[in-house]
Parts: sequence; structure tokens; C-alpha cells
Amino acid sequence: MFWTDHSLDDVSWLAGGGAQADLVISTRVRLARNLAGRRFPHHAEPSELLAILDEISACLMTRASFAGGWDLNLADHEPLQRKCLQEMHLASPVLVRQPEGRGLIVSPAMDRAVMVNEEDHLRLQVFRSGFEPKEACDAALELDHELEQELDLAYSTDLGYLTACPTNVGTGFRISVLIHLPALVLAGEIEKILNSLRQLQFVVRGLYGEGSAVRGALFQISNLTTLGRSEQTLTRDFARHVSKVIQYERMARDHLRRRDPIGVEDMVQRSLAVLSNARLLTTQEVVERLSHVRVGVALGILPPISLAVLNRILILHRSAHLQLWSGRTAAGKERSRLRAQRVRELLAQNIQA
Repeated sequence: MFWTDHSLDDVSWLAGGGAQADLVISTRVRLARNLAGRRFPHHAEPSELLAILDEISACLMTRASFAGGWDLNLADHEPLQRKCLQEMHLASPVLVRQPEGRGLIVSPAMDRAVMVNEEDHLRLQVFRSGFEPKEACDAALELDHELEQELDLAYSTDLGYLTACPTNVGTGFRISVLIHLPALVLAGEIEKILNSLRQLQFVVRGLYGEGSAVRGALFQISNLTTLGRSEQTLTRDFARHVSKVIQYERMARDHLRRRDPIGVEDMVQRSLAVLSNARLLTTQEVVERLSHVRVGVALGILPPISLAVLNRILILHRSAHLQLWSGRTAAGKERSRLRAQRVRELLAQNIQA
């Protein structure tokens, strides 16, 4: 089963590799698709949802890229397990809250995941470590092409792919990065950058997407327009503008360190000391302190802590993962205690290695 077999050590997009990996944790491409002649999930009867889930599962699990992966009917799993999938960015809140007739199909390396009967019949997702927009786009389109050979997808020659939400009509294509921009935040320049991105038709959100708060200077940047432009054009445009943001963040880091080297060193050393020794930690403090540690590693102030470990901590400290790891329900101070213990252990293993 997924819950006993999987390890975040095997999650390829958390590996800390790829271009600009010290700033960009991951790149994701998502394609929204629907089966022709079927009602959208929010209008479908339970029996229809189950039939769609069976059809899509049978198709995907024959693909080489999903061989040895997981075919999860979410109604068969506990709320805590579903929440774990959301913390891993594999499943949306809709799948967590309303699992009946909904599924998630995941490749062994967890670099591909397909949500079934979310807002659309299929949400194809491809993940890459670091800043790899072209590679993620190519992989997503390859998977899409394979599925089109077997599934009759809802498509209009005038509009493109038909989706439940009008904003996805056309390509149904979303490309995003999870990017770390602490120097721009500390310099007070982040709002200017984000406003420029919004004017260029990009969406900026927090770590967990729509409705989530920005913590630890972690932002999700994604395209807004899906109609009238090809996936390749959207990807090139996205890559060009995000590359500028990366350049601005690097300039801000250089300026910050030149202006206040002792202050920067104190900030990152304090945060590493807290994460390595604290006995109680909140989620907010972990994310904020990890942000400082990432800066310290990138600037060579701290020992070379693996980015893969820092990326995994970002997920493993969350409540569902903590409770699955500890084997018991925890809240309040006990959850904070478990979180601190988990973070200490993960950092100690890495530093000793």
C-alpha cells in the first residue's frame, strides 16, 4: 500500500536538483481534461463518477510511466491519509473533503499524478525538481498524447479543450513554480515584483495554492491565460518572466549580504540553532526558520545541508505526516513537541552524514 511503501526519499521533485534549485523548489505543469459526452464531476451522479474513475484508472495503469505506482480510490482511505496527499501537493482540498467517486493515480517517483473527478474528469500533473519549465511541459504533453490515443476527450475545434471552469478552456494548461524569495521580502521589494507579475497575467499564491497564506517567503507563481496560445508559447513566456524574478532575487541577496553581513549571518545561524534544538515548534516557525536556513546554505554561511532534506522537512513537519509518523493523534503542545522532534532528527541525520 502507498502508506507503508512510499518514502519522500523517492520523490524525485523534492531532490533539490535541476536548474536554480536553491531558489525554485519545484516546477509543475497541470492539464485539465474531460471525457466527451460525460457530465462534469459536479453535475454527475455517484454511479457516473465511479464509471469514469474505473475507465481512467484502467487506462492510466497500463502506461509505462505509472507501472509500479499507486491507484488510489480516495473513498477507501482515512481522512488523515487523504490529508497527507494534500500536504504532498498531489491532491487538492476537493479530493480530501469529498472522496466519493474520486481517485488519485501516482507514478512510482511521484513525478506524475492524476486527480480523477476533481473539478474536471482528469487533472494531469507533472512535477520537476528546480526550474525546469520546458522539461515539465514536454513530459505533460507526452502523457496527454498517450491518453488521447485511448480516451475520447471533450474538445472543440473553435475553443480547444472543454473544461468545467471557463478560465481553463483552451489548452487547460497551467504551469507553476514553487519559489523562495526571502531577500526580496526582506528588502521590501516583493510587492512591486508581485504586482508586475499580476499585470502580466500571472497568479501568485502561497505554499498550498489558492486561499493559502504566504509563509517563509515561499510563493506559487502560475499562468492565468489558457485560451488562444499554445502550451509551448505559454511555457516560454512563463520561463522568461520567472527568470527575471530569479535574477532580482539573486541581486537582492547580494545587496543584503553586502549591506549587513553580520545581520544575515546571525539570522541564519539563529534559525539553524532553533530548528536543531527546539523542543516545541509551530508550523509557521518551521517554515520561517527553514527559509532562513535555505538562505544560509545558498550563501555558503552554513554547512552544506542537503536541499533535499530541507525540501522534505517542508512536508514532513505538517500535521498529517506527523500523525502518520508517530502513529497517534496529536494536537496542541503534543503536536508541537512531535514536530520539533521530527525536525531535529532529520537535520541531525543530514549534518552527521
